[in-house]
Amino acid sequence: MPSCGEAAKITAEAFPSNKRKKAVVPLCARLLPDDMMLEVLLRLPVKSILRFQAVCRSWAALFSSKDFCSLHMATSKVPPQAPKLLVVSPTAELDSTSVCSYSPSSSSSSSRDALLFTVDSARRNSAEVVMPSPCCGLTLLFDAVAPAYYVCNASTREVTRLPPHSLPKYDSSAGLGFDARTREYKVVRLINGLSDEKETIRCDVYTPGADRWRPAAGGVPFKWSLFANSAVAHAMVNKIPPVFENGYLHWLINPSLIIRRPRAAIISFSVAEETFGCVRSPPFWGPGENLRSWSQSEREHLVVMDDQLCIVRDLRNRTPDGSTLEIWGLLDYGSGDWSLKHRIDLFAQVGRELGEPKVVRVIGSVGNGTLGKKIVIATSECWVDEKFQKKVYTYDPRCQVLEAILSVIETHTRLTRLIPGSRFSLFEESLAPV
Repeated sequence: MPSCGEAAKITAEAFPSNKRKKAVVPLCARLLPDDMMLEVLLRLPVKSILRFQAVCRSWAALFSSKDFCSLHMATSKVPPQAPKLLVVSPTAELDSTSVCSYSPSSSSSSSRDALLFTVDSARRNSAEVVMPSPCCGLTLLFDAVAPAYYVCNASTREVTRLPPHSLPKYDSSAGLGFDARTREYKVVRLINGLSDEKETIRCDVYTPGADRWRPAAGGVPFKWSLFANSAVAHAMVNKIPPVFENGYLHWLINPSLIIRRPRAAIISFSVAEETFGCVRSPPFWGPGENLRSWSQSEREHLVVMDDQLCIVRDLRNRTPDGSTLEIWGLLDYGSGDWSLKHRIDLFAQVGRELGEPKVVRVIGSVGNGTLGKKIVIATSECWVDEKFQKKVYTYDPRCQVLEAILSVIETHTRLTRLIPGSRFSLFEESLAPV
């Protein structure tokens, strides 16, 4: 977030003091102190800001500046009480996909589903949301048939198709991160299966405005190559994307692919420095974890909750742990200490709804201790052929109440995948350009 000095600079540029420039500032802006006017503008929704760009040139310049975008994002960071979802859904056209916002309410009849924009080149049954939570308001989409990546801002309704990759058919896992130094996003792609003996895995990066992908500045050091290979294989088979938090993209490692018990559970990538690191294993990864099967490893995934990196541990129908979902939070990157944040006991109605689906993913949370925190959970179950029953729930950890907020039946072009991709993401207001 910009400092107070940067905020003062923004105020000076938006509300100049000389008489000639003051004449083009709206009357309402001259009736309020400059700093107060800036505070009002920072609290406007994106929809209103886009309309106010036409008021005067100084406001148009203000709203398009990186400083204002950063301040607006920080100001609107208060967690909403109810989830607002971004939903990717097919259209009647084969090569077209719609992006909608969905706002559930206490009454199903009053829930709102609004079309935001259409991606004309994305195939309707193969487009998916790569990451379940947005990165500074931006969402990464992927068309598996093309294949092609898209970065979109649901608030401004802007979308950019990324250039084709030179290795489109290789096993890979991509994530969207934010470089705090340049205040621009980066799309990072880990690629497996290279035939070059000196390079079994590769990391490529896309930055806004570029006409091609480029190798990451630090490459993939040999000491991290085995972990990176494991992370990509885990992400591909189980459809588990990386998550972005604290300036890093994080991929979960599957310990069943590591010969010795790993001390690392997560491989991390600094979006600013473009270098790799790792995060230590949580306490439940004890000796023998490397012998787990794919069916066991698919039940762990990463999520960001309360601005904290978390691992979700799916213990459905296991003994002696019983039938639960556990959410562990990383306390400190340096020490690698983890703490159990939530345990969701799958009994009664909660157990019926979450016990049966093959795929259960925690995708984030809304609210906080004061407003009433709720955990957002998505499930997927195959019905027949390529049709899947998808549901989104909110879970109140205080009352232990589970509420379904969205239920759809989708058709997926599965190709060789065992698990379909997600078509849901949390919605976040942002002015960030794409």
